[in-house]
Amino acid sequence: MKKIYLIPLLAIGLLLTGCNEDSFLEEKALDFNSASNSYETSADFDAAVTELYYLTREEFYTTYDRTTDLSKFADMWITADPLKSNVTADLSPSGAIAKFYWDENYKLIAQANTVISRVGKSTKLNEEQKKVYEAKARFFRALGYRTLAYLYGGVPLQTEEITAPKTDYTRDTKENVLAQCVSDLEFAVANLPEINAVKDGEISRPAANMLLSEVYLATGANDKAVSAASDVINDPNLKLMTERFGSQKNEAGDVFYDLFRPNNQNRASGNTEAIWVIQFETNVEGGGNNTSHFFWNPGSFWGERFFAPQVDKFKIIAPDGTNIQLFNWPIGDMTGGRGIGTHYADEHLYSGIWEGDFNDMRNSEYNWPRKFKIHRTQVLDQYPELKKAMPDGVFDLENTKLPAGYSMETGFAGGVNATTQLPNRFMCGYSTKMTTPFHHPDAQYGDKSTLTLAGTAGKTYTDQYMFRLAEAYLLRAEAYVNLGKKAEAAADINVLRHRAKAKEVTASEMDLDFILDERLRELTCEEKRRLTLSRVGKLSERIKKYNPYFSAKYSAEGKDYDSHFDLFPIPLSAIQANKDAELKQNPGYAGN
Repeated sequence: MKKIYLIPLLAIGLLLTGCNEDSFLEEKALDFNSASNSYETSADFDAAVTELYYLTREEFYTTYDRTTDLSKFADMWITADPLKSNVTADLSPSGAIAKFYWDENYKLIAQANTVISRVGKSTKLNEEQKKVYEAKARFFRALGYRTLAYLYGGVPLQTEEITAPKTDYTRDTKENVLAQCVSDLEFAVANLPEINAVKDGEISRPAANMLLSEVYLATGANDKAVSAASDVINDPNLKLMTERFGSQKNEAGDVFYDLFRPNNQNRASGNTEAIWVIQFETNVEGGGNNTSHFFWNPGSFWGERFFAPQVDKFKIIAPDGTNIQLFNWPIGDMTGGRGIGTHYADEHLYSGIWEGDFNDMRNSEYNWPRKFKIHRTQVLDQYPELKKAMPDGVFDLENTKLPAGYSMETGFAGGVNATTQLPNRFMCGYSTKMTTPFHHPDAQYGDKSTLTLAGTAGKTYTDQYMFRLAEAYLLRAEAYVNLGKKAEAAADINVLRHRAKAKEVTASEMDLDFILDERLRELTCEEKRRLTLSRVGKLSERIKKYNPYFSAKYSAEGKDYDSHFDLFPIPLSAIQANKDAELKQNPGYAGN
């Protein structure tokens, strides 16, 4: 009988205690991670900072559709068929480009703000550790706001962790946004470790000084930009590479070519020029590169696909109208792997910047190949006069002269032909920084004996420089030009030109346009060109001067680049979500 009465008594007790919802229902994270206990130990904060690296790699390198955004509509590349490009559609407030860079950078900023807000509350870290983690987060926050300021102008400035929905953002001024970047980076410089104390791929004091020098330039603080760049240049742990090194040093090439060969980017390879290198591991989960899949690949840097030519589409038209193809594709040699040539050099990048010294090492046959070994040599046997024009079995873009009656097909669908002198997207010089001739991963070869690549090729299998010491000289030279110290600027440029075995320049040649051209010679395919031209205020000027898409010479439609495109539009999705305040659109776009 006692057991029978026990059950109702227990039920009554549970009902009575169950009414105290605060104590009964409160979730206590004893053996799993939650928002309340995930930011305590160094392992917790290491994981949080790793996410910052991941988001940076995702933004600039591993989102397929966004690979070329910061290179196109600039002064260096023609975008596939220029008559079919549409800057108005690409830079629409409802388009993918405006939304992507807004979302990606605010994700980076939100993660950085969380680290900054939580690190001071940790009971497991000492004060020195807290400063280092805060410095790392503030570096990435500055990186995010710097990119937003260059692309959009003034943007909402949020420097604290958001723990509840917020729908009343307003835009701050570009000056205030950049001032926050300066503050964050000065803290990072003071508290990040030296480069010889971090692992490959990690940020360090020189990386913070590189970004700080650039942002100082953006704010007009040229003396401070000189100082920050000088700290990098004078760092005893850093030095330009001037001798052959690394994985292919015993093969044909030069030291500039070595900088971009597989496994040569990190300090572990002996590279003392690398400052911050974005890491890729092939066929490792989370490594950002793999040899399988194609468009469905969630990561991978697709530089080879977009920036190398598709040589099998190049045709010579015989007098009888026959299309003659000289090349196979995709071949993992100097013809560009599995490139499709959607971005190829305009005349300024292809030849204009080299007019003063075509023998500049950065323009060598290894770094900008213009001679291509013909794969289908048997075809030439059918055309003796054509074979005579290419006796060594090489098609030379500069020197091969086609016999009378032969012509080249440029690869454009309509309106453009060879008489316009546009380079051919299917047969053009290109930067080998984007590919790995003769050294693709084994799994990428369909037939390695002929260097035939598999259909999954097209990726760039090297780590990628975010900051390289050479750029510190370019930043300092720019600051010197702004200060009127042209002799000092020329001295910095000549450091790079000596390494490239190029002709020295003089003080009288120094101006901002020369610096921008030197950046093309040194940093093509490394720098995010739109960010540079936006920062210095020359995007419209140089795109109209050098990009044939916007030149009446090539377009009967008279297309032009309006200066309002110098800023991306604020994405419509952000404006609509911000229901409790006005997020004002940039001038020139719908909804302004």
